[in-house]
Amino acid sequence: MAAIAGEVGAEFSARGVRKSFGNRVVLDGFTLEVPQGCAVGLLGANGSGKTTLLKILLGLMPADAGEAAIAGESSSRLSPSVRERIGYVPQSPTQFGWLNGKAVLDYIGAFYSRFDHDYALALVERWKVSLRTPIGSLSPGQQQRLSIIRALAPRPDLIVLDEPMASLDPATRIAVIEELISEKRRRSFTVIFSSHITGDLRRFCSHFAVLANGKLAVMERTDELESLQRSVLKGDESLLAGTNFDACRHVRKSREGERTVVLHRDTAEEFLKSLPAGIAAATPPADLETTLSEWMQ
Repeated sequence: MAAIAGEVGAEFSARGVRKSFGNRVVLDGFTLEVPQGCAVGLLGANGSGKTTLLKILLGLMPADAGEAAIAGESSSRLSPSVRERIGYVPQSPTQFGWLNGKAVLDYIGAFYSRFDHDYALALVERWKVSLRTPIGSLSPGQQQRLSIIRALAPRPDLIVLDEPMASLDPATRIAVIEELISEKRRRSFTVIFSSHITGDLRRFCSHFAVLANGKLAVMERTDELESLQRSVLKGDESLLAGTNFDACRHVRKSREGERTVVLHRDTAEEFLKSLPAGIAAATPPADLETTLSEWMQ
């Protein structure tokens, strides 16, 4: 079971989840546990299965095999009490285009006993969302802001964000991240936050998870990942093929005669010094996004 070390009580859980579309395998025995109170940034290449995974976790799509659960309940049979705890922002907001924002918030609010209308209106004012305009006439950015507001207004403690920043301008992205940080200081909640914008995730998320080739490639604390470095090794292929890479967290054969490795800074110097003559090493400046991208390739 891939879980976060030292944490207990999984709020989001996937065990051996498989999902295919025709002959294309998207999730191939994917396993993950997200403990209570954690904020996990979910990364993966386009088409890697992030949205599919989130939909299966939420019970919006069946898995071909395996188990998915939220708060200990099967995702396919979530009780009303657990559903009320969930806040979800889909990749493409599906809202009632003929209604205005006020009508949508009133409608959604009727399903949640903890829906905080005052909080919703405060976010509307701060993020400059029109509540009188039909949603179908709003810009994509305004629609996305409204989608985030309607997800946060019930004060959920289980939050799933699927590319919520895709249509937002930089100022609004920062405002949303700051709001999440502020709310996290006030109360505990658990988040899976899928995005390609690593900088946004880094500001908020306590952990990162990378989905690649249908499986969990890596899951680690953000501070631990920031202590890693990426080095590129070049030399004769026979030398590289005979090199011991046990000290590395990740090794990728970039091309013939080249390896890209990820390793901890504390052990990097010793490893690089141990390389045989004929292998040259280059270590670019540390960058979390570049390091994480190694697991996506």
